[in-house]
Amino acid sequence: MSAWAEVCAYRERLSAGHDYGTPHRNGSNPAQDAFRARPGSHDDGPLCGLFLGGIGTPVCGRNLDGQFARWHLQNGYHVNQAIDSAFFAVRWQQSDRSGYFRLAESGPAAYGGSREVLSLFPVMHERYGGDELPFELIVEFFTPLVPGDNRASTLPLWYASITVHNRGDRSLQFDGACFWPNMLGWRTQQMTSVDRPQRSWPSQTHAGNSAAVPAGLQVHEVAVIQQRYPGRPINGDMQGQVLLWSWGPTEQRSSVEACFKAGQNCIERPPQRQGHTIAWAEHHFAACGTLPASGAGWTAHWDEAIGSAVSRGAKLAAGESTRLDFLLVLDLPLVQFGGGRCWRRLYCRQFGSHGQQTVRIARYGAQRRDRYRAAIDRWHADVLNGAGPQSRQVRGAMINELYFINGGGSAWVDGSPDQSALTPDTPRLGAGQHAALLEGYDVGYYYYNTSDLWSYAWYAIWRWWPVFARLVFADLLASVALELPEKQMIYRSENLAARLVRGKVPHDLGSVMDDPWHRINGYQMRDNSNLWKDHNPAFILSLYLKSVVSGETPSAEEWQLVREAGRFALSQAEPAGGLPLHTDFGDSTWDNLGIRGYAAYSGSLTIGCLAALVRWAERFSDAELARQCRQRLAHAQISFVEALWNGTYYRVSDRGTYADCVMGDGILGFFLADLAGLGNLIDGIDRDTLRSHLCAVYRHCFVQYERGRLGPLLLAESGRTRFAGDGGDELQVNEVLLGSAWMTVSMMHYYGLETEADTIAAALVDTIYGTAGLQFRTPAAVDAFGRFRAPMNMRPLSIWFLDAVFNARDPRGRSHNRIPG
Repeated sequence: MSAWAEVCAYRERLSAGHDYGTPHRNGSNPAQDAFRARPGSHDDGPLCGLFLGGIGTPVCGRNLDGQFARWHLQNGYHVNQAIDSAFFAVRWQQSDRSGYFRLAESGPAAYGGSREVLSLFPVMHERYGGDELPFELIVEFFTPLVPGDNRASTLPLWYASITVHNRGDRSLQFDGACFWPNMLGWRTQQMTSVDRPQRSWPSQTHAGNSAAVPAGLQVHEVAVIQQRYPGRPINGDMQGQVLLWSWGPTEQRSSVEACFKAGQNCIERPPQRQGHTIAWAEHHFAACGTLPASGAGWTAHWDEAIGSAVSRGAKLAAGESTRLDFLLVLDLPLVQFGGGRCWRRLYCRQFGSHGQQTVRIARYGAQRRDRYRAAIDRWHADVLNGAGPQSRQVRGAMINELYFINGGGSAWVDGSPDQSALTPDTPRLGAGQHAALLEGYDVGYYYYNTSDLWSYAWYAIWRWWPVFARLVFADLLASVALELPEKQMIYRSENLAARLVRGKVPHDLGSVMDDPWHRINGYQMRDNSNLWKDHNPAFILSLYLKSVVSGETPSAEEWQLVREAGRFALSQAEPAGGLPLHTDFGDSTWDNLGIRGYAAYSGSLTIGCLAALVRWAERFSDAELARQCRQRLAHAQISFVEALWNGTYYRVSDRGTYADCVMGDGILGFFLADLAGLGNLIDGIDRDTLRSHLCAVYRHCFVQYERGRLGPLLLAESGRTRFAGDGGDELQVNEVLLGSAWMTVSMMHYYGLETEADTIAAALVDTIYGTAGLQFRTPAAVDAFGRFRAPMNMRPLSIWFLDAVFNARDPRGRSHNRIPG
């Protein structure tokens, strides 16, 4: 198959993803139609695209307009700034006609013709066309995020492939180039994204930066290594090497300019005549199709941003096509968090942690490029053609929500180097391998592996990167044995409380700005998360479901920790009623709602948790715990129905502001228990009542709110969709919580409300991937005023429970295929 035929074949499946075109679909303007951020939330604009880079490695985002603008070079640090010196460009010549443009529709030398971008994680597919061009052009950017292949998925590299087809009747000379600034040493300030200034780079951090062509290149290879103080040992983040690499058939031509200033000088000559600057190098490429190849190189001044470029080109006969391949390697082996502790990235297990292996990594990646791209295409096909009635658009959204695995501040580390002088204490959760995702990037969400959101997100991660999910579960479970008595001020109650009490599943495993896997439960400040009633039940029930779908049984040691977490959950519930009683403000994941008394959300999770504990206790011959949990389970079901069932739905709570409201997630515990095969232990809850509950959610939370335009409100009641904010903010109330909404869709499918599920799913896809500009930064919530909150949030990964629904056994006895591990 020719290069052109291959890339066009991929296009059919990619069309199921996000489609951005020029002119834009339906004549819409993303800037005009875009939602705006609520105060306290950062706003990257409506043109966000996919992130490029492996799990837990430095990544950057390529916007839909072709600019590189979102930077996560330090794990968990989010910078949104279009950097004009990072770009790809093409130059062509056919007889006496020639042309040059950057592969972008905005910024310097932008392309002014028609351009379409298809995005289906982890691939961005850009098609440039127009009668003015004597060729057709498709450019693909992708990361080898191959599900199930941890080695590929954690490589610190990404690919750019420029495929051109000469549609003219004469030969065509076509060249492509990659220009890239040297960002080594650029350590951003310790602040969350909403507080970050508009301009962050170039800073005055360039001293010691240089670049050189590596020795020993083969005839088909061209490359330049960017480095910083070469020869010095690596002892922190933003240290190591960056490599620009291109390879291809020997008949293709290539060139390199290793070093130039990534800006201009205030001197008398025009930019393109200022030698050894980016304008000079770009002008040469635009005129000749090759770079100057001056051979010059030097070490940068502290205020001198420098860059590098490589190019590759080919001569095409009429009707011929070819592909020009590039890749970027970012061998920055250490992750360094705010507390100072460093960790080695997972890829160091294969390539070492000296930060000098870029050429080796590049050759490894180049040899496997076609294999990885084909594997991604097969995975796309499998998901798009999988079990279940979901539309092609919903399946595309499911795939695209996985952008969070490399864009959500992910960390995947494999041990900590010796830093006894800086951090003498061993991490409380061990110095071995760990994996983590942020809840989000704004204040209040800036924590790793937030346990109440993990219950929504874990299935998506486990489904495709099970080792990553297993590590998160293991760390949360190990935390149960910890007791952290240091006192933190709790500002709502105005008293001091322990950081973490033993037996409690923590709120989180630490913050980027602190010391993850050591100083855990970092959210302990505004509210006392040790009092939350949903953490332990949701975690235990999720862990049980994970054990069912994976076929992995807890070890005896793990069971003891589950048992301890279970007993803590029992202590949080009333002995007589069997359910938790909410007496403190915000003592669950809905921490901005003043839910009082018995609550459907925590109650259903507790009932599901008790059923899981019964099964596990019997399996591990713990007769006393099994007896106690069975007894509690019987009481809890009776209490749940008596206190919360109103004849139509289960009320949010039995008292307080929301006592007449309905919430989709009010029955989440029953849904997860049914998925896990625990339904026969929960026989006191009539499944017809669950269907009735979801019908009420459809009427009151969805249809009644904006006529179903956005998605279902978190909670509502008949005739009322708006409530006064409580707890100091109008958060969660009066909002569509997108992660909760996707869970509602899954529950509707599971309990037989397919039409309602499909209607809500279509609205959610339009809200996120339509003209609102929320793609690849899915927020925690949106509202009817065109506002969003907490963009790039973990909870919307819950969309993947749709996959679990159609790979499990439902209460009507239909058997679906077993979920592969």
